[in-house]
Amino acid sequence: MPKGIFRMLFEASENTRAPGCRKSVLLLQGPVGPFFSELEGELRAAGHLVRRVTFNAGDNLFSSRVHRPKRLSLNLNEWESWLRFELTCNPTDCIVLFGSSRPAHKIARQIAQQFNIKVLSLEEGYLRSGYVTAELDGNNQHSRLTSWRSQNHQSIDAGSVPSPMAMSSSFIAMSVWGAIYYLARDVFSTASDEHLLHRPSERVVPLAWNWCSHMARRGVARITEFPTQRDLRRKPGYILVPLQVSNDSQIQLAARGWTAQKLVDACLNSLAKSDANQRVVFKLHPLERKNALITRLIHRKAKSLGLRAERFAVLNSGRIGELTAHSSGMVVINSTSGFSALHHNKPLLVLGDAVFRHDEIATTGNSEEDIRIFFQHRQAKASDVIEQFFDTLKSQCLVPGDFYVAAGRKTAVQHIIRKLEQLPLSYANIKEANV
Repeated sequence: MPKGIFRMLFEASENTRAPGCRKSVLLLQGPVGPFFSELEGELRAAGHLVRRVTFNAGDNLFSSRVHRPKRLSLNLNEWESWLRFELTCNPTDCIVLFGSSRPAHKIARQIAQQFNIKVLSLEEGYLRSGYVTAELDGNNQHSRLTSWRSQNHQSIDAGSVPSPMAMSSSFIAMSVWGAIYYLARDVFSTASDEHLLHRPSERVVPLAWNWCSHMARRGVARITEFPTQRDLRRKPGYILVPLQVSNDSQIQLAARGWTAQKLVDACLNSLAKSDANQRVVFKLHPLERKNALITRLIHRKAKSLGLRAERFAVLNSGRIGELTAHSSGMVVINSTSGFSALHHNKPLLVLGDAVFRHDEIATTGNSEEDIRIFFQHRQAKASDVIEQFFDTLKSQCLVPGDFYVAAGRKTAVQHIIRKLEQLPLSYANIKEANV
């Protein structure tokens, strides 16, 4: 083990539990922007003991200037050793992190389970906008809701089902914070930081050019796609296929082998074998920088199958809710767009591992044949069962707020602290409180 790791292990033991503190919280990586520094400040103001770890220059940029975080530059094995020692030396009630599948966070969740420490895992809201996800153990394929069954559903008090915060989309704010974060990370982080990066680093000039070109194309699409959007409203009944970001952890780790290209090919093959009046709409993801390439691949595949242009559409713009409302069904790998289909009570085919992959509320599939059958025969599930699922989702996994705009951050911080304060103390902390 390198000498530097011994020094950091020793420094970890220097943190001591503040007397009378209500909760001991360890913060790892948060969403891009100032959310975690604001959460840390409010936790301290409420009397909690807070420790924070950062892994790169982007994390450091959005950290407290008063309470400097522990800056670590380790490989995965060293990170595991450091965290074990830290949790051994410092009684911890909860670890808070954003993105349960990030390499450092995956290790943290495993170690926390061994230490019997709660993990509050944050993510973008399963339902948007106005909600953020804050659930114990993990999100998406790691969520406790993957084992949900309607026969085990217990009546939920209406007061425990939070309402969303009234707000508009925070996409622009998220894009700005993300640009600042990744610029700082890629320019100022060291080579040793790359072991714990959840996304590969990129050169700044090509990255900036790609994003500017991407946003310009999206702006142009709002104008050029208007006739197509109008036509879809006039002629509803198409099958909607929302595509996901190719480097998203959900595609890489929980897609059961499906990719955007494989999904496109399977849907177009099924369209070629379906009724001549059936249409498919591919909705490109707003954060996917390869959308121009994906569009060309869709048109090339459709041409090879002899599909007429009026039988399919590719959209770079448009609200997923409105597109879903005019559809006759949706096919997803594990995109959270599936929640829109459930909300509108539209038939939904789920191919990957998703928190809503349940036969009681959606059609579950694995193969191209399942897509072909769905194109020919599809039916929405019972609305009362879907409502039960939504009530459980909201009460257990969601809190009002947002990670990016100021008012939303303030609301989310308040509710997350409230959720943390409801967690039981760890055994070590109970022992200390009785001394």
